[in-house]
Amino acid sequence: MIVLSNSTEQTLLVGQSVTFDLTKLKCGNAECHRQGTSSVKLRCPGIYRVAFGGNIGGTVAGTPVQLAIAIGGDPLLETTMISTPAAVGDLNSVYRAALVKNCCCDYDRITVVNTGTSDVVVGANAELVIAHCD
Repeated sequence: MIVLSNSTEQTLLVGQSVTFDLTKLKCGNAECHRQGTSSVKLRCPGIYRVAFGGNIGGTVAGTPVQLAIAIGGDPLLETTMISTPAAVGDLNSVYRAALVKNCCCDYDRITVVNTGTSDVVVGANAELVIAHCD
């Protein structure tokens, strides 16, 4: 299991991923992450539970912003998180979780990516949790 976080607010352009600079918990060897990067490598075959939660907002009031968990660069549509802040600077809480399978190392990297059409502000202390279930 690995639990990652970000210590500062980030503004993500369309297509950019959240960068994680804090490892809050790490046990086992099923997941690997380099501090200050956006992806987590799934090192073992099997099922993983992936969850992301945080506060997000936009750079334009009343404009929807969205993030999604991606595996191998492909967003998982069922994990799309959408928020429409009333004002610039407003942050709203979002959360999604999914089970993913890593069997042939084609899809072995997890990221949280801006899949919307406008910039997303991700507040400090967002959290990505990945746990190997096998």
